[in-house]
Amino acid sequence: MGRITSYNRRNTASKRFKFLFYEVVPIFILIFVVLTLEWIVLPLIVNQTSALFAMLFYLIRTLVIFLAIILVLFISNRIKTKNSQHVEKELAPHLGFLKLYKMTKKNYMYQLLYSFLLLFLILIPLEFLISIALPDSIPYVAVSLETGIMLIDNITLFFLFSVVIQFSISFSEETVFRGLIVKRGSEYFNKISAVMISTFFFTFIEVFFNPFIFIVSSYFGVLLFIKSFIVGLVFSLTIIRRKWLFPLIIAKTVDSIISSVIIWDYLRGGNFNQLLSFIYIPLLIISLILLILQRSRVKESLKLGKKMILSYYRNDIKLEESSGDKLFRILFDIFLALLLFLFGILISV
Repeated sequence: MGRITSYNRRNTASKRFKFLFYEVVPIFILIFVVLTLEWIVLPLIVNQTSALFAMLFYLIRTLVIFLAIILVLFISNRIKTKNSQHVEKELAPHLGFLKLYKMTKKNYMYQLLYSFLLLFLILIPLEFLISIALPDSIPYVAVSLETGIMLIDNITLFFLFSVVIQFSISFSEETVFRGLIVKRGSEYFNKISAVMISTFFFTFIEVFFNPFIFIVSSYFGVLLFIKSFIVGLVFSLTIIRRKWLFPLIIAKTVDSIISSVIIWDYLRGGNFNQLLSFIYIPLLIISLILLILQRSRVKESLKLGKKMILSYYRNDIKLEESSGDKLFRILFDIFLALLLFLFGILISV
């Protein structure tokens, strides 16, 4: 029994460290190097305070992240197959990664449906609750965004820039958090561990990269942690089950655009409470209608999600996992998420 316990713990650590240092760290370093060049070169070409700079910066950043992941996965697979005597016939990692973006005639309606479900049943209610619970946070958020596109007075032009920028940000985030950490991580260790690692990683980034966490309110950090954890968990479970990235990207983009429009109007003297009511009440009504119409699908998803989460806190019978092994696995997953957060600073600044 002692040998099995020792093996399980070594195996848990080994698989996670291989994923971290063989693929994630090289990807993050490559992204950091290229984005450093972007920070040097782009301001020489475009005014750094302009909306055009912001749009180009995020578009280039998105392209760099996407290509860096594909390149490192491709190189990693070539090295692995070259050094391996027994090559298994399976889809190459970079091709499997690209399949996450596939939208076909058969499934594009389902992908759009999941976009609506994630937007109206998760993101919009959470955003509304946070805004209602912490209205004092809005001036700080508004001040932090009072550059680039927020300085555009033309609402049409602002909206166009906002769509491009928010789509780029959402594409980058979902590519890293869900495409790389969840999907690729699940090929190194069990799927629910990949889900929890990504969820904690995403939450750490969202919370500890917020400059106002200790300024706005003592409750701000707690509420932001809860909101980020829920979003990270639901999105990660979705990618494990459906293997579609675009529903997550679309939902996140639309939610961010709505928030940007509210802040944009607030900076021009709009009443925040009135803006909140005018925009969110109709959206919440749609959320309620969608919940009623899709209650069977929602119920099924909740049931499957609950089953997956509960399995994470059970001993793995196949591995003859002890309670100590299980505790080690859970704590090591949180530790790995913390390491990812520290390395993630390279591509988040």
